[in-house]
Amino acid sequence: DPNIKEVMRVSEVLESRVQQAFTRPAYKPMALRVINALAVHRLTTGGDIHIPIGPTAAELRDALCLFQPGVEDMPGEPAENLLSMVQTVMREVLKTVNGQFISKAQDTEQYYLDLKKDIDYDAQIEKRAEALSDDALDRAYYSAVKALMECSDDLRYPGFQIWQYQLEWQERRVERMGYLFFGAPNDRPTAQPERDFYVYFIQPFDKPKFADNNLSDEVFFRLTGLDDDLKRHLSSYAAALDLASTASGGAKAIYLSKAQDFLRAMSKWLQEKQMTAFEVTYQGKKKNLQEWAKGVSLRDRARLGADERINFRDVVNVISGLVLGQRFVDLSPEYPTFSVLVTEANRKQLIGNALRALAGGTRTKDALALLDALELLDGDLVDPANSRYAQEVLNRLKAKGHGQVLNRSELLSGTSDVEYFAPIKYRLEPDLLVTVLGGLVYSGDIVLSITGDKIDSGKLTQLAERSLEELKQFKHVEAPKEINLAVLRALFELFDLPSGLAQKASQGDTEPVIKLQEKVSGLVPRVLKAGSDLQQGKLGFWGQNLLREEEAKDWHARLDSLKKFTESLAPYNTVGKLKNLRVTQEDLDGQKKNLEILAAVERLLELVVELGSTASYLSQAEMVLPAEHPWVKQAETARKALQEKLSQDRTAEHAAEYRQTLNQLKKDYITAYIASHSKARLGVAEDKTRNALRKDDRLLALRVLAGVSLMPTSQLTAFEESLNGLKSCSSLDEPTLVTAAVCPHCQFRPSAEQLELIPAANRLHKLDDDLDQLVANWQQTLLENLEDPFTQDSLGLLPPASKKLIDAFLASRKLPDPMTSEFANAVQEALSGLEKIAV
Repeated sequence: DPNIKEVMRVSEVLESRVQQAFTRPAYKPMALRVINALAVHRLTTGGDIHIPIGPTAAELRDALCLFQPGVEDMPGEPAENLLSMVQTVMREVLKTVNGQFISKAQDTEQYYLDLKKDIDYDAQIEKRAEALSDDALDRAYYSAVKALMECSDDLRYPGFQIWQYQLEWQERRVERMGYLFFGAPNDRPTAQPERDFYVYFIQPFDKPKFADNNLSDEVFFRLTGLDDDLKRHLSSYAAALDLASTASGGAKAIYLSKAQDFLRAMSKWLQEKQMTAFEVTYQGKKKNLQEWAKGVSLRDRARLGADERINFRDVVNVISGLVLGQRFVDLSPEYPTFSVLVTEANRKQLIGNALRALAGGTRTKDALALLDALELLDGDLVDPANSRYAQEVLNRLKAKGHGQVLNRSELLSGTSDVEYFAPIKYRLEPDLLVTVLGGLVYSGDIVLSITGDKIDSGKLTQLAERSLEELKQFKHVEAPKEINLAVLRALFELFDLPSGLAQKASQGDTEPVIKLQEKVSGLVPRVLKAGSDLQQGKLGFWGQNLLREEEAKDWHARLDSLKKFTESLAPYNTVGKLKNLRVTQEDLDGQKKNLEILAAVERLLELVVELGSTASYLSQAEMVLPAEHPWVKQAETARKALQEKLSQDRTAEHAAEYRQTLNQLKKDYITAYIASHSKARLGVAEDKTRNALRKDDRLLALRVLAGVSLMPTSQLTAFEESLNGLKSCSSLDEPTLVTAAVCPHCQFRPSAEQLELIPAANRLHKLDDDLDQLVANWQQTLLENLEDPFTQDSLGLLPPASKKLIDAFLASRKLPDPMTSEFANAVQEALSGLEKIAV
């Protein structure tokens, strides 16, 4: 059967290709089964072996019971994972057989043997490659170089393969602008602005004819090490692209895919054999890359890390930079040398940081590096005096004459695209010139005029607030105004400096500026402290604020104004900046009043601190003595009088009077307190008397008799409470009360104690008399009760010893001395109502 024969032939071709060229060995068994399945299916279509139908990937999976080891270990649904594998296998098969004999229906996703699809793509490419022109091969070569040089598709001049390009000037650590061009010098456009260099990649096949004039800005790269491998890759790449341009559908995709394979092969060859395959010509000298790089570490020059690999572009850049190094020196002999690499990608940020640092922002490491390269630093200070670039600007301004401005066009020359300051000597770009001008504004040497404003040393923040593009389009620079001597004299006088310093400053002397800044730096913390103390209510005395609320607000506002004024003077730290001083006589008059307020606050604060401890002592003293005490009345009167005087005395000129009044009050209090203390407390002798009274035989006798139920023991308890209620303290003296308003030994507070009218010592003597009377009363009580007829009847019933004690007492009519418990027990028995019982 011819149909079977044709299907088997195609199946054998496909199997052979898969066996030989399948790129996924693990999937090869599945691929062969799929081809066999498609062959069998082709014979089941009712005799028409060309009908475009067949199984889908899912049907192949299920009908063939396809399985791939390891699919069960993959995450997700096994059936879906297996389907993805079948789809992958089909894509690889189509790729391996170059799309021959297998098609996929786009609408049904069915795969089938396409017996008429017998194009040999490789053969087509090989055939087309044989007929390619040198120009086509050159285009293929440039495609590879373009990819290796990482060139964009955005061409400045359509129709010309030319790009703006940057090379590092290694010695100065800065990138130079130039052009990269695919072709010869006589082919490049002439409309582009002149730059520092041209790097040419010359066509290797259709070699152009041109005159090499050995110019110092031209470097030529020629591919001289062509071999058969590279030629084959180039021609195949060009042929595949050519065929793809006329093909469509699947064929187009196959040609483009093959073109990418050939491009990768070309790039790999160029990368690996670059050092010997390329010849570089500069000013008539011809060497291959390896010879040009002799004695040079390409990796170090390319600034690569330990794990980074040098690529084709790195080598081209380093070698080009090496050969053009002297060209850059000749072009810009006094161009700055940077300590950080300045590239086209980062220079805007670096210059912005430098301008922000000049405006008072953070001085970052790269900002300082840029300012240092432009010679604008003297140590950590911004000082353009030693900057050749800054001095060139000042010399040009000076040459214009007094009152004249230096226009932008007199500083920058060139086209609108490429401008330089001093192109023969320095060749500074506009952004670097703006940084130099910023340094001169900072030092007060110039005023920079921009659209709608003028930036002087008092407006440095504009350097950070305006965009770099706006600053680059400045209008002109001008000298600052002359120093206003009258205002400057008033300023120095305001800060208690000799007015003659103003004249010295106008003559360029730096001493006045130094002295002024010393005053300013000393005044700022004073104002801040005074304002803070005022805000926190520290201007209070003896419990009352010295300032009314409206007055306190006014003083605080004045201090805030003085603070802002003082801080505004800080930038005027050079003679040049003093020329831009924007202060009027009216301003100074206002600040003179504010300085008076500062002095008043400081004097009052000092007085409050000095008197505060005494006032605090007296406030405590007022709570110690009773409210009705004469001293308390005296203190209240004195406090009101002092507060009234202080509220009027803003200069504290009567401080001595206040001090004397408070000290006298304190002295009077100490006298009053000691008097009260002496009255309320027992001294050493009285304390000994009290202790003796506690052990007195009379008191001991009463304590024994207290066991007799008849005795009025409450009298004894009251006596002992009175005796114990007497407090003693003999340690207090005047020096102790100088620091403490209350006796630290007994904590005597008259206002908190129930004071007796009689002094403690007198009360102690009275208690001695009271004790005699108490003993006499108790003795009489016992006599009366024991002589009672009822009691007399029961005395005979007492034990003989007890009766004897009672009889002795009744006979002597005096309590036994010493008192015994036996006597007390006998009395208790006698008075307990004994009755005689007949037996």
